[in-house]
Amino acid sequence: EVYRYDGGTTWTKSKQLDTTPDVKYRRVWSMAVFKGKLFCGTLPSGHVHSLEVGKSVTYDVALESGWRHLAGVRRGSRLELFVDGKLVRWSSDLGDQAWDLSNDQPLRIGMGPHDGFKGKMRDIQLHRRALTAEEISQTYEAGA
Repeated sequence: EVYRYDGGTTWTKSKQLDTTPDVKYRRVWSMAVFKGKLFCGTLPSGHVHSLEVGKSVTYDVALESGWRHLAGVRRGSRLELFVDGKLVRWSSDLGDQAWDLSNDQPLRIGMGPHDGFKGKMRDIQLHRRALTAEEISQTYEAGA
């Protein structure tokens, strides 16, 4: 079973992965995240399952050294990621599900629950609307 940690002492069951009958123990023998999905290899079935809870966008390409311009946009019901003014990845459509992003946690840029970005950041901007691809490109060009 896969559970999502929701804070405090709250865990929510997301999915039952291996349903092989008459087996006392099941285990996930490997896990990896690729393109925003969690992939799990399970025993005894030998199946590989993928699971997505919410939406995320990943860019699984090494960035060149030096300053990079990164922009993340929530446009309608999908997420978009821009690198140096160009759209490089986007999520699948969330569909009719609500985008409730409210929470009681502080905004952490460059810091996750287990580790942080090892580098420097500058010129961080937050906008109340989704910038267009053209606006993001212009912002990159103005700072390049």
